[in-house]
This record gives sequence, structure tokens and C-alpha cells, in this order.
Amino acid sequence: MIGRYAKVCIDSKHSELDFLFDYIIPAELEENILVGMRCVVPFGKGNTPTTGYIIALAGETDSDPEKLKAIAALPDAFCVLTEETLALAQWMRQKYYTTLISCIRCVAPTAKTGKPFPGTRAKKKQMDASCAKVTLTQAQEAAVKKITLAMEKKAAGAAFLLHGVTGSGKTEVYLHAIARVLKAGYQAIVLVPEIALTPQTVDLFTARFGDAVAVTHSRLTPGERFAIWKQAIEGEIQLVIGPRSAVFAPFARVGLIVIDEEHEHTYHSETSPKYDARAVALKRAELAGAVVVMGSATPSTESYLRATEKGEYTLLKLPHRINLTFPQVHIIDMRRELARGNTSLFAGDFARALGETLQMGRQAILFLNRRGYSTFVSCRRCGGVLSCDRCRVNYTYHANTAALLCHYCGQGMPLPSLCPECKSAHLRRFGVGTQQVEAEVARLFPGTATLRMDMDTTKGKHSHADILAAFRRGAAQVLIGTQMVAKGLDFPQVVLVGVVAADLSLFSGDFRAGEHTFQLLTQVAGRAGRARHPGRVFLQSYNPEHYALAFSRQGHYEDFYAHEIELRRTMNYPPFSHIFSIMLSGPGEREVIAALHKLQAIMVYCNKKGRFALMGISPAFVSKIKSQFRWKLLVKCEEEEPLKQFVLYCIKKLRENDPLAGITVHLSLNPALME
Repeated sequence: MIGRYAKVCIDSKHSELDFLFDYIIPAELEENILVGMRCVVPFGKGNTPTTGYIIALAGETDSDPEKLKAIAALPDAFCVLTEETLALAQWMRQKYYTTLISCIRCVAPTAKTGKPFPGTRAKKKQMDASCAKVTLTQAQEAAVKKITLAMEKKAAGAAFLLHGVTGSGKTEVYLHAIARVLKAGYQAIVLVPEIALTPQTVDLFTARFGDAVAVTHSRLTPGERFAIWKQAIEGEIQLVIGPRSAVFAPFARVGLIVIDEEHEHTYHSETSPKYDARAVALKRAELAGAVVVMGSATPSTESYLRATEKGEYTLLKLPHRINLTFPQVHIIDMRRELARGNTSLFAGDFARALGETLQMGRQAILFLNRRGYSTFVSCRRCGGVLSCDRCRVNYTYHANTAALLCHYCGQGMPLPSLCPECKSAHLRRFGVGTQQVEAEVARLFPGTATLRMDMDTTKGKHSHADILAAFRRGAAQVLIGTQMVAKGLDFPQVVLVGVVAADLSLFSGDFRAGEHTFQLLTQVAGRAGRARHPGRVFLQSYNPEHYALAFSRQGHYEDFYAHEIELRRTMNYPPFSHIFSIMLSGPGEREVIAALHKLQAIMVYCNKKGRFALMGISPAFVSKIKSQFRWKLLVKCEEEEPLKQFVLYCIKKLRENDPLAGITVHLSLNPALME
């Protein structure tokens, strides 16, 4: 007998139910019940049939057996949680300060039945044996050998950082490493940062691995995702490709996890649990005895530090483009354009270059560098940006109060009428949209076919693939878009890339703004000149002397990193410290702010030794969503565990004195983007 009792995690969003409930195992279920199964149990005073998950089986219980209820049913004939995915969910619960059920929802299928979706699988095709026939460069071969050796040794959790310039052949390294892991009878997961990259990536991988490949992403229905889950757990597929949630693919023999464009903030979940897919991948590799390969032309500062100074990752380098030359990068000073009387979106030189491109019958990508809602204020005459002198980040403009605020310390000021530096009246709130760019192209070049790729045009399930396919076949000469067109795309006819407003992310109010801008500009520049035709890149900026632009023009990552890491060290920002974001949201702004002030007072009292830096109360970047006001408090400390314990203790004390009625607490450690 395996046990008389089952410990069940109830599928409820209420945090007060975040513990295991004991249930009696009925005799008729004893032979079939297993840890990891879904169950239906009577719950609450009304004995409401409720879904739960079997977390453990036991012969004894600490509760009164006479008062325990019995499991009502086992709806599935299989386990929805494997030993590995359950362990991963339990680790995530502790790592990301959330409930167990929220983590189980990440790793368990969201539907009970589902029919295979034809678009998620490659057409019936055997693995192409010719992928060993591709001639690798010396650097590529060295990288593949090191990865393969780690896989053969089953070096659990071994991590490689593959730093390769754009066009250096990182994907070929992935393909060869995957071919070897599949040949050995193991499975692989490939993570990509954007749904937009999925169609192109799938084409490359299915050309090599055929019917072994499946793709998953958030646009699929629960039934479609369940079909892929079943195929993975039953061994029908060996390779899953997708955004961050693909890291939870239920393979029994994971041998390799690839994270392409590892620096991208989209690997961080913005909803609970607010996990980092890179950290989850490393933990999963540790549990499974697998290897992780993270690739990027512009690695995150934290990852590069781990590879070069801390020795936590093995650094692999691909320093040269394969049969490609770097495009010519031109930085245009938009202050001079204004002085010449040009007030349009496009500088004269860029407009002429676009016209030449269209006349040649080639293609261009116009990129708008923005998060979508952050707005800063800059002087068009001198290029100065209004910033916080306490935090070395830029003020963010809030239209509802016509005020400038620092999102780190809460310091602010009214919007001035004149520039504090040069006394010019040419202060401008920056916030250009893709539709404005599209209209400018139509005005300057009537009749030119354009495609726009942003949140408005990509709401459909296959809209990303449809837009990219149309651009590839020449249905339009100009592709206009935001971050989703900045990386990973390879169009042979694209010879011109224009960054309409390089300043939009440069002054976002985030301490990582310089890093994000350098990464985006370097990545987008890599889209030009991907074939035999030489490429040109134009970066339009009111701050052309900024270090992020200068280093992106040269394409020198190491020089950028050396500059950026010293700035972080000076300000004691991550990776030299940890920042904990505590955000409260609720229908009453006054109540939310009052609760944060209470929390701040508790923290000040508990921080008598000054070990933790309290960075002030401020509104979130989006201070109101769906009638919920959002304000936050940031706390900084060099050590992660003491910071975690301090924050959780102070929140516990707050709850003891304030029920926080109607207020939700959101916790995030080192968020990729400051909310």
C-alpha cells in the first residue's frame, strides 16, 4: 500500500491557501493514484468540487483523520507533473516569493484534452543527415566541441555564454550541438525572445530535424498547447522551440537548453510568478543533468560578468561575421537638422538614402526604439535631458500631472517652460509612434508599399509570420516596427536600416537604459547587409555623443561593457547589488500610497544598522492599469538572501497591522525593466 493520505495543492489564486491539504485516498483509487496527478476534491464549507494536484503520498497525517475528506476523482490517467517539473515548481516558489499553485500552472498543461494543431509541427520529414556536412569555422567548431564535451560528461547545469557578433553563425553552433544531443537519445529546448522570431527559427530547425520539432507560444489555444505537451511527454517530439514558457516542456531526458538572444528582457515574466527563464533553465539543467547555452551578440552585463570575472559561465567567442561585412553606421545629430530648419521625422541624409534604396528596388527597415509608454523631456537645441541628480537616471513625464518624476527615489519637479541648461523654449516630450513614421514615408515617397509590425498589427495568431513572409517575398519595400524587428531577422534584400529616434529608450528612466539602447542599436544594425549587398545604418539622435551610440556605431561590445560595468560599480547597481521592487496596486490611490508609507516606516525602523538602502516611493511607469493604481518602493542591498528576508519580514509586519483590504502586493527581485 502506497499510503492512506494524499497531500494536495488546491488550484486557487488566494495566497492564504498556499499550503498542502491532507485528503483520504479512497480504496478504489489506491491502485491508480500517483504523485503529480491532477485530482478533484471537495473543498470548503460547501464541499465545492475543486481541482488540485497530488504533491505527496503519506501513510500518516498530522490532522484529525476523522475530519478529513476523501479525494473525489482522478480526471486523468497520467501524471501532469513529473518529478523534475514538480521540483522545479517548488524551487520557483521559494525563488520568486509566490504561491506553489502559480508555479504549478507554469509547468502543468492548461487543458485536459486537445487535438494536435497542424501548424505546430513540421511537415512529415525525416532528420536531414546533411547537417553534419556544413563546414564550420574554426571558432564554431571549437564552441561545438566544448559544448559536446560537457554534454557527454553530463555536467549538470554547465552553462556556456556564446558571444558572437551579428552574422557570425551562432545558430549553426546551436544546430550542431542539438544534432549531437538528439543523436545520443536526449531532447533539447530552444528559447527565443519574441514570437516574431519563431517562424524563421522554426524554418531553420525543421529543415534540419523535420518531424522531431514542435513550436509553442502564447498565441496557441490551451488545447493546442496540451497537444504539444502530450507529444513531448510521450516522446513523439525531441525538440521544442518557443518563448520563455517553452523552458517548461515536459521532456524526460533533457540534454540541452539553448537561450537565443539571452540578454532580452522578454525572458523575464511580467506576471506572477515573475520568473527569469534563464535562471529557470539553469535550475532545470541542474535537475536534469543537462547543459545550457546562452547566445548573444550583446550579452547582458550580468551574464558577461559571470563569464569573465566570476567564472560561473564558460565564455565562447565567435568574433567574425561569415562572408559578411559590417554595415556603415552613420549617427545623425538631429540638433543640427533643427538648426537647418528641418522639423520632420527624417534627417535629410537619411531621407536621401531611403530614396536611393527604393530606386534600386532594395528593402529598408525603419525601427522605432521605444518601450511604448515611457516619455522623457529633452531640449532639441542643446540635447540636454531633464534628470534626477540623486539617482543618475532621467525623469519620466507623467501626462496626468504634467510633472517629471524619478522612478527610483520619487523626487520630481513641474515641467519647466525653458531648458534649465540653455534657456531655450525648445523643450520636447519625446514619444513618436510607428503610425507617424508610416505617414512620413507615405508623404515623402507616395505609392511606396509599407508593412507595419507593432502591437496593433500583430494581434492575430499568425500575424507575425504573415507580415514577415510578405516582406520576404517583396510585397513591400519598407518594414516599420518596434523591438520585434530589431533582432534575429535575416532578409537578403535589406540594405538600409534607419533608427528614427535612438533617444527613446536611451532616456527611459531605467538604470539599464544605456545597456538596453546599445543592445537594440547593435542588433538592429545587424539586420542590414546580410547578403552580397553592402548595408547602411542611420541612427537619428539629439544626443549623438552618448556612449551607448558611440559604441554601437563601432560594434565594440567589450569596450561598451568596460564602460558600463564601471558605471554600475560606482553607483552600486546590479550586478554589484540586488534591487527588490515592492509594488502595491489597488482601486484607491490614497490607500495604496498610505500603505507604502506604512511599509517604509517599518523598514526604516528595522534598518537601524543601515544595511539596506531604501530608494523611495514612486509611481510605477504605468501608474494606473484597469482602474488599479500602482505605486512602488525599491530596496537595495549587496546580498540577495538578507535582502529577501528583510523585505518579507517587513511585509509580514505590515500585514499584521494592516489587512491591506483590496490592495495587492507584487514582489520582484532585480526586474529586467523597472516597473
